[in-house]
Amino acid sequence: MRLRAAQIKKQPAENMIPLINIVFLILIFFLVASALRPFGDREVRLAEMTEAQAPGAGNRMAVLRQDGSIYVGGIRIGESELQSQFASWARQDGNRGVTLVADRDMDAAALISIVTQANAAGVRDVKLLTRKAR
Repeated sequence: MRLRAAQIKKQPAENMIPLINIVFLILIFFLVASALRPFGDREVRLAEMTEAQAPGAGNRMAVLRQDGSIYVGGIRIGESELQSQFASWARQDGNRGVTLVADRDMDAAALISIVTQANAAGVRDVKLLTRKAR
């Protein structure tokens, strides 16, 4: 008696193209997501913090450089103009708050003076943008 040899079916080769597409999409996503910055001033080195939570940056932001210059919306302004900007933000919505992006080497007395001006203008919530310590 003769037994028939069982026919072995060849499995089709697995298609790797969908996996490669997903990997490239993830790569592009991380490239785009990591390029976003809350502000564009590269001359400001942020102070470091060790706590788990940091205040988020909003669109009400003032950049304070080490040399004492102040920028709002990419435009350099003086302290009197900053005071009127704080007053304007307080009139719009005083509870919303303001984010200060201060250089870590900035004079502490100048920073305290600016926070005091914001509070005097009616801004209740003043946040300091920091980065997590390594």
